[in-house]
Amino acid sequence: MRRAQPQDTTGVIRGEVIAFVLFAASFALHIVAGAMDQGWLFAIAVVLIYISATGFPAIAAWTSRVSSARARWLAVIVGVPFALLFTGGALWAANGRAMAWWVPPAAIVLISVGTGSILAIRSALVLRRGGGRSTGTWQAARRR
Repeated sequence: MRRAQPQDTTGVIRGEVIAFVLFAASFALHIVAGAMDQGWLFAIAVVLIYISATGFPAIAAWTSRVSSARARWLAVIVGVPFALLFTGGALWAANGRAMAWWVPPAAIVLISVGTGSILAIRSALVLRRGGGRSTGTWQAARRR
């Protein structure tokens, strides 16, 4: 088994940190909007929380800016526990801060759909910009 290159490891860490900052900013916005009693802003923040939580692995892979498919999948795999934690927390909060039997399975389904959707959108963008095969580098699409 081939080990990840140092630049790939750095890229994966960068992707995880960026995805976390996006989630944390969404969470902070929801706290501020709730404190200011701004329902419309609170609703937007909740949507951003769910997008950043369920799509955490894909966002980490997308923002890692690595060219290796292996490193991108490493970013996805490393992001899954974070996604489970954040999505489970969002579902827990939506359920009146009470844990229910359906929270873990719903989190898994939502993460699969959210991450899968973001990965599909990214692949379509790469193909549309002439990046070649969907397994080709994401770097080519970004340079254009």
